[in-house]
Amino acid sequence: MSAPLKGLVDAVAKSDSSPKWIFVGDYINRGPDSRGVIDFLLKLPGARFCRGNHDDIFDVILNGQSYVDQLTNNNRWAAYKWFMEHGLRETLASYGADDAAMRAVLDHPTSSGLEGLTARVPQAHRDFIRNLLPVIEEPDLFIIHARWDPATPDEDPSPATFLDVDRDLRKTATWGRFAPAEVDQPKTWRRTGFFGHTPVDYYGTRGGYSVQGGGKLIPVVGEKMVLLDTAVALSPVGRLTAYCPETSSYVQVDRQGHVV
Repeated sequence: MSAPLKGLVDAVAKSDSSPKWIFVGDYINRGPDSRGVIDFLLKLPGARFCRGNHDDIFDVILNGQSYVDQLTNNNRWAAYKWFMEHGLRETLASYGADDAAMRAVLDHPTSSGLEGLTARVPQAHRDFIRNLLPVIEEPDLFIIHARWDPATPDEDPSPATFLDVDRDLRKTATWGRFAPAEVDQPKTWRRTGFFGHTPVDYYGTRGGYSVQGGGKLIPVVGEKMVLLDTAVALSPVGRLTAYCPETSSYVQVDRQGHVV
């Protein structure tokens, strides 16, 4: 969703003239303007981007490659069919794909049909998806899209080293979910981990939200970890959040990009 993204960047700029942006993943399949989201991100100076599970599936469809290959075996048709009900329809529409053509490829998958659906995805966008990183590391923090096991160290070796050699860890880092009990569980990590993927309402009142009482969706801060998916694309009251690790403060906007 490009409106909250632009609103959030503008809101942060009012208090920080030179922010250092690091994003936790899922740039597509989250609303009607995936193309606009990537266009905007590509113009954001110095920003860095972690790979999300939706991005990984789009990589298969666009490039025939993925980071977690055991889920689709890099089969473009399987990935397409799987994610058509998880936001891919809206993503392809943002690039000009026709709904009738998308349905036709579902019914009769052909190489030429799929190529036609993705033909308008610019090379810069294909490269953006292909080059997304599984983990981003700083001296005092690390960023992974979905999950890092509390018992797995974050240094000596680093997550990047683990992920290079362990396919199962790659799947967990991109697709896994923290159990609620793990949020406050002691970690072997020295640094703080930042994660997206799982909306914070999954953690009930821990995310400032309860089904019975309602409430705001806010980041979940646990033992050496921060969960940042505040459900902007999945809930009418969802928020998009920017978190500052130096001050442990955050800024949020609603779906229209207004600060809340």
